[in-house]
Amino acid sequence: MLSHKLMMDDVEDEYHLFAIHSSVKEYKMAYFINKHLNLCLKRARCDVDFNHGSIQALYPLYVFKEPAKYRSCYLIKNKYKGPVKKVISSGSLFIEEEITSHSTYLIPEYRDVDYFLKIEEDIDDLRLQKLLNQIALIPNIITTYTVDPKQLKSKNNLILD
Repeated sequence: MLSHKLMMDDVEDEYHLFAIHSSVKEYKMAYFINKHLNLCLKRARCDVDFNHGSIQALYPLYVFKEPAKYRSCYLIKNKYKGPVKKVISSGSLFIEEEITSHSTYLIPEYRDVDYFLKIEEDIDDLRLQKLLNQIALIPNIITTYTVDPKQLKSKNNLILD
């Protein structure tokens, strides 16, 4: 009997990635993007969670799917600042722990980026530039630019489904 083997390395999802620098909260960013890009981003039931050594990081995720147009959009926060517990002394009856705050990043290569907008859709260069200009016009956005996902070392962190 013949067996067929599919190689998943040959299959790549086509998506575009926008880096956004802004100091606003994630729910406000989702609102502004919805308003200016005519989307309907909603908070996902589960955040994206990663273990970075001793840190359990949760990155807020907003999702908009439009199956009729074969389009999915994801807004994800790049930074997580959370507590880290460190045992100071365990030689006595009571364990002493020191809790400090530590920052981690979903995409460590882009530490300065606050948000990533991932759009899974086949977009031509003209429409891509138009989207970039629309995002740049949103209030409280400092700057925005496209990122080539093929150049990312941690592109597997952007698998959000």
